[in-house]
Amino acid sequence: MQRAVWTPDGLVVEECEPGPLADGWARLQVERCGICGTDLHLADGQLDRPLGTVPGHEFVGTLLEAPAGTPDVRYAASPVVVCGTCEHCVADELNLCRRGGDLIGIGRDGGLASWVDVPVANLVALPADVGPGVGVLAEPMAVAARGVGHARLRPDDTVLVLGAGTIGLLTAAVARTHIDRVVISARHDHQRAVAEALGLEVIDESEAQAWGKANKPRVVLETVGGTATTLDTAVSVVRRGGAIVILGTFPRREVDLFAAALKEITLIPSYAYASSDGEPDFARAVDAIAELRDVLPAVVTHELALTDVADAFRIAADKSTGAVKVALAP
Repeated sequence: MQRAVWTPDGLVVEECEPGPLADGWARLQVERCGICGTDLHLADGQLDRPLGTVPGHEFVGTLLEAPAGTPDVRYAASPVVVCGTCEHCVADELNLCRRGGDLIGIGRDGGLASWVDVPVANLVALPADVGPGVGVLAEPMAVAARGVGHARLRPDDTVLVLGAGTIGLLTAAVARTHIDRVVISARHDHQRAVAEALGLEVIDESEAQAWGKANKPRVVLETVGGTATTLDTAVSVVRRGGAIVILGTFPRREVDLFAAALKEITLIPSYAYASSDGEPDFARAVDAIAELRDVLPAVVTHELALTDVADAFRIAADKSTGAVKVALAP
């Protein structure tokens, strides 16, 4: 078996056999593992690498070993390991637990390997007709499902999604399963092409301000984060009494709260996934994948072998390659 391990010089693929399986955990044979923006930040040094560990928190696979009675089907899994006893776990706010330790794939060995170990409670069964090429999107789809859930969409809403990376595209696709008009802003031609393949209405990111002013969306879903000015755009264009859901991750920054107050905007940060209205966000994600499975392959633009992990990271980091989601097949 193989795994990709963080070293001071980057990722190195090595031969390795798995150790004993912990009680209450399952071992999956990884079929696909996606590369996330967090992985890229670990690779380029923006975040400290957890040396000696295996990255990859977006994965799908089949059972190698599990407690008796675990159904033998294809699974995705939540990478969030929780304590199960704190006030947040008791309240089903699993994304807010800080006692479970490192995330699978971010400090704890993840899915860029032939196998990955996960708590049985974290397993998410996929329908039989959902293959690994689409099932690998379950984790980012859960992020999208939670963000859309926060928006409390109404049937007559117009929604603007800012950003057409993986999270933006999936967020828009999930929103489109609830309402008729979802518009997404894209920077690159290949992002526009994927958005159109998903059946979305697309505008250039340079048009977002003008389009928003003209159409006054009640909900804006921000998915870019970083140093982008998209949060300013969202505050500027959302209609009075509207809502902005923030899925992008920003450093400390200024927000025009005076403008937000005058418009009585609801600002809703959204982090990872847990449960919404009593239903796990991963369950919502699986439902969305099942509904959209015929169009979702457009999102996974590149698939490479685990031994080509260096090339995969290079492709994922370079938008000129046309990459949206890059996945590896161990």
